[in-house]
Amino acid sequence: MDIAQKIRELVRGEVVSREEELQHYSRDASLFQIMPSLVVFPRDAADIKALVRFVAAYKRRMPALSLTARAAGTDMTGGPLSDSIVIDTTKYLHHLKKLNAEKKYVVVEPGLPYREMEKETLRHHLIFPSYPASKNLCALGGIVNNNSGGERSLVYGKTEDYVEAVNMVLADGNEYHFSKLSRRELEKKMQQKNFEGKVYREMFQLVEGHYEEVKRARPNVSKNSTGYNIWSVWDGEHFDLSKIFVGAQGTLGIMTEARIRLVPTKPYRGMLVVFLDDFRNVGEVVTAVLPHKPAAFESFDDHTLRLALK
Repeated sequence: MDIAQKIRELVRGEVVSREEELQHYSRDASLFQIMPSLVVFPRDAADIKALVRFVAAYKRRMPALSLTARAAGTDMTGGPLSDSIVIDTTKYLHHLKKLNAEKKYVVVEPGLPYREMEKETLRHHLIFPSYPASKNLCALGGIVNNNSGGERSLVYGKTEDYVEAVNMVLADGNEYHFSKLSRRELEKKMQQKNFEGKVYREMFQLVEGHYEEVKRARPNVSKNSTGYNIWSVWDGEHFDLSKIFVGAQGTLGIMTEARIRLVPTKPYRGMLVVFLDDFRNVGEVVTAVLPHKPAAFESFDDHTLRLALK
């Protein structure tokens, strides 16, 4: 079966299969290299839905068939690499769909470069503070799906603290909207006799039935980007499945849209530089400084500093 041709008949976007074109998608910012069999550039959510349905239909006959979403490809762990079908969202799904300065949020597509969003938010003196070090290269799909954090995460937290809603294409090939629900709204969702209702029922049974165990399992760290943040889904009053998708690297669904909260920029910033004659003392410095709530804290040894100054 000519998979590339089959997919071309299903989607409005382009499909590439030539080796010279696939080479670019065999790498991200990691040391890994895996050559995909196809790369698809979906034009809209309908294309992604068609791709999911296609793979679901042929999965039994072709067990190796899979979909891997990719944004800017700056991941350092090989997350967007696959030997099957890669979905590149940066060509068409790259829009800032809405910016509400009064309510301080944006609605974005996964292929939108962070730098383009920041240009617009800064005009309103607003910013998404959980940007990673690769902010001039990365895109929002990777930020959300990796639960990214960066230099300001010490004070502002991680991406999961700012994602208010996501639109996801799930395994049944349909697109769903996930956001915080009240107990009454949750009850209505669980009464639905469709795939979405099944998802809500099973997830609620999981987190409610093991509530104390789930809460105890939460890592006691300031930054956790391992994904599957099940302890953040249910607090006894509100149920928010968007939390489980943030950081899941596209393994639970393919993101088509996200609503992200912004914060006001601060008019002033300062920097304090401390030189130590013994790097082993850095722990004492960190302990002394943290109570003063610095926005960021970075340390370099002499070798790293020399490289930076060259």
